[in-house]
Amino acid sequence: MRETKFIEQNKEKWANFEQQLRFEQRDPELLNRLFVEITDDLSYARSFYPNRSVRMYLNGLAQRVFHNVYKGKRSGMKVLGRFWSYELPKIMWETRKALLLSFAVFVLSFAIGVVSSIINPDFAQVVLGEEYVEMTLENIEAGDPMAVYKRDEQFGMSVGIAANNLFVAFQTAISGVAASVGTLLIMVHNGIMVGAFQYFFIEHGVFWESFFTIWIHGTLEISAIIIAGAAGLVAGSGLLFPGTYRRTQAFGLSMRRGIKIFLGIIPVIVLAAFFEGFLTRYTETPQFVRAIFIGVSLFFVLWYFVWLPRHLAKSGAFANAGDDAILPPDVHQVFAFNRIKTSGEVISDTFTLVKRHPKTVLFGIFGSAIAFFFTGILVSGEHPWDTFMFGREFMDMFKGTKNFFENARVPFVFWIQTLFLTIITFVGMRAVERELPDNERIENPLARRIAVGLLLILPTALMSTLYLFGHGFWIYLFSMLILPFASQLSAALYFESANPFVALGRAFSISRWGHLLTTGFFLANLGLLFFFMLDMKLGVVRSLWEMVLSAFEWLVPPGDGNMKTYVAFASTLVANGALFFIALLAGISGALEFFAARERADAQSIYDQIPEVGSTPRIRGLAKESRDL
Repeated sequence: MRETKFIEQNKEKWANFEQQLRFEQRDPELLNRLFVEITDDLSYARSFYPNRSVRMYLNGLAQRVFHNVYKGKRSGMKVLGRFWSYELPKIMWETRKALLLSFAVFVLSFAIGVVSSIINPDFAQVVLGEEYVEMTLENIEAGDPMAVYKRDEQFGMSVGIAANNLFVAFQTAISGVAASVGTLLIMVHNGIMVGAFQYFFIEHGVFWESFFTIWIHGTLEISAIIIAGAAGLVAGSGLLFPGTYRRTQAFGLSMRRGIKIFLGIIPVIVLAAFFEGFLTRYTETPQFVRAIFIGVSLFFVLWYFVWLPRHLAKSGAFANAGDDAILPPDVHQVFAFNRIKTSGEVISDTFTLVKRHPKTVLFGIFGSAIAFFFTGILVSGEHPWDTFMFGREFMDMFKGTKNFFENARVPFVFWIQTLFLTIITFVGMRAVERELPDNERIENPLARRIAVGLLLILPTALMSTLYLFGHGFWIYLFSMLILPFASQLSAALYFESANPFVALGRAFSISRWGHLLTTGFFLANLGLLFFFMLDMKLGVVRSLWEMVLSAFEWLVPPGDGNMKTYVAFASTLVANGALFFIALLAGISGALEFFAARERADAQSIYDQIPEVGSTPRIRGLAKESRDL
């Protein structure tokens, strides 16, 4: 049959099909019958018109009905509305003790900051920094103690403050992974700093002026930090108090709650930054107006995060308060490589796969990190502490990691690190390949495996270049897209074509850029978290990594240079191990995203199901339940 005749014969049926998809209420029997007919037409078109537009049209039509039939469609606005009106208040009610503890720790630390400033007049310089103290003293002498809030342009100031405060709140919340210890340290530091900050103005006789200025934005800002502290305490509670769950299960549940609390304060932090950038600068506003503004901000925080959860609980709205703690039964998860997945599903499957191969992950990451360390020492010919220690910048993700790619003491360190990153990427691809069904595994003999392994140096060199030429925040920004795309390119090389140009074109053609950005955002922030745990730069509070080093330093034998070697080796191993872990996650998630994007572009699973259409016994359009036991 000619293509024009085929289209003329079926276009009315296809138009009816499209009309059915537009209705909110659809006839399931008619939809099922039309789907069977559309897939039959698609099978015919793929056989006789494989390179014509009619095949692409029918392919897209079949995908649309497939998603309508097999995937529930939820309104994004309804989901958001339920989160703000029910989920978040419910979590705040269930975790009210953590919120009270966070508030108590902050108040106690605030008092410590005040008392310390009374005892030691120079304490403010230690906490706030000499430069800031001197600048504020100059402003006080000039008759404008709050001039610091008037220096920058309003919008740029608001954006910068919002970014900084969001990162601080994220650090506070996510530090709960260390059994809540990291969260408590940050809360203590923030409380001491705010206490010393406020007493500094009391000491210089400008308390009320500072109070009615600072707390215009500080009411929401400090409240958000306290709630972020509660989020961190909740996140770490699963490790400390697993209850009747396994510790990993309890930790997963508590982390989910902690993250939801953090998401709930994001608008509060952004609003506080807006107030600081646009409103705080107007210090000539009458004090009673500013007092009303501060009171309204405080009322909102107490109403939404304290009173509303209590009110809903007392009214019985949280009758099913434990429904989010239901865990699915433990089963051996089979990865679906022929299904379109969301970014969240890809990230979840990535961690499930890592968990399923713990030995491969640990030996691959730390084996490579140890090998990199000793290779660097061997090539440099210098002491370990001279090769890899660069002061406090060593632990900075934006500065320290660059020394793993550009090091004057280690010749060819860029290609050495690229080689180890290639090994890590290869390990990730092999882990994904082992999860493929036997009938879907690619014939990959040893010779081709070695050739593909060598080709993987191309996308990993792209990742290495990111760190070599990137500076500061640009590394964070570019890694959101470069890391996941380079990993998807690696998957195209490994699973489809060993031709780099074909693989590059394939990766570009099927990429779901929004999904890649989501995955990249997650990986970039996870990397920041790791290096933040290594060096939080809290000033008066020691970092977690410094405490870990101190806990094991008694095992170091006495001798010249032994302690320096211990610190250099341990720090390099952990920092580079964290970098390799992010690379491994990027490789695995890139491979899983590649299969999901390929399914979206090719719809291979629908094509494979076409021969089975109509062969399953059905009753009124639904699959008949099997009686086999």
